[in-house]
Amino acid sequence: MASTFRNLPKVKGRRLFEILNTLPDYGIGRVFTRTSWLSKFPDEPSYIRITSVTVDTEKPNLNGGEVWANRTWRGYRKDGLEVKITAWHKSEWKLIRKSEEADFCAYTPKKEDFHVVPNSIPLPPLLDAMMRQKMEREGDVSEEKLKLKLIINQTYVNRAYQLPES
Repeated sequence: MASTFRNLPKVKGRRLFEILNTLPDYGIGRVFTRTSWLSKFPDEPSYIRITSVTVDTEKPNLNGGEVWANRTWRGYRKDGLEVKITAWHKSEWKLIRKSEEADFCAYTPKKEDFHVVPNSIPLPPLLDAMMRQKMEREGDVSEEKLKLKLIINQTYVNRAYQLPES
């Protein structure tokens, strides 16, 4: 049986710290992407904008440390959400030129790409019956429907959102 790794395209690029070490202020504010993101999603830009860099001075050639960035995944960005970049060691990073940044980053996701999630849902029937029995034992008789509050994990990949409670 043939290996599936032979069918993958060759990765071209450099490690993130190799590029960051050549830029002023270690590239803070600059836009980077990975070649795998470009090949998988050519119509939806995925990139990071560097917000802070901590260089490990004990590594040779300063080739390591921590990188924090605002990440845009397939055109979708969570404002104010900073993530630690864990794939800085991969040899597939590409710096977007300043003259090309505006065109590369100019993408508005379609409205149907987002999903509105309710703030609460009715309890499952068995749990509802159990909760009502417990409430009756405690002397609280209420006819209103019991609801389960939903909390959506706010990450850069999650395209779901909740409307504010009214």
